Amino acid sequence: MPLTPVHALSLMFLYFKGKNRTDLLALTVSSTFVDLEPLYYILIGEPLDHRIWHGFALTLTIYPVLSALGVYIAEHYFEQKLWSAYKFFRLKPNQVKYSLLTIYLWSLFGSFSHILFDMLTHETMPYVIYPLVFGNPFYFIQVSVIANTATILLAIYSCLLWLKAHNQEP
Repeated sequence: MPLTPVHALSLMFLYFKGKNRTDLLALTVSSTFVDLEPLYYILIGEPLDHRIWHGFALTLTIYPVLSALGVYIAEHYFEQKLWSAYKFFRLKPNQVKYSLLTIYLWSLFGSFSHILFDMLTHETMPYVIYPLVFGNPFYFIQVSVIANTATILLAIYSCLLWLKAHNQEP
């Protein structure tokens, strides 16, 4: 199963390939914060940790709206702190404030990609396409291995692009 930071890292190559179009904050927040749900269930000792937020019903409707609003507020009220954070991570963005539509679209994409990765790698995700089906009809061990490998390779590719961009600094 892809660890939470790997969800964002596996998509970060999109930022390096199109800095002008990619809202990295929206992509990162939407592809990782949904894992607060399993963290909560793990902390309280529940055996089933991927529940209703790890299904397309909420992750393609409510969750991208919530994450987009959070990112919009962060980008518009904490712009200087974001510039500092990007500088600390040596990301060199062209901008840190995006339109609400751009933020929403990247949040939707990040949400979708998270559930896509998870549905292929977690056997116990009963709400993937709930209410149509209870259970995860997309999990197969062979597909899980391929999805995990692809996720790791994309994360490595993103890290290599990050290092390449860092090494090109004056």
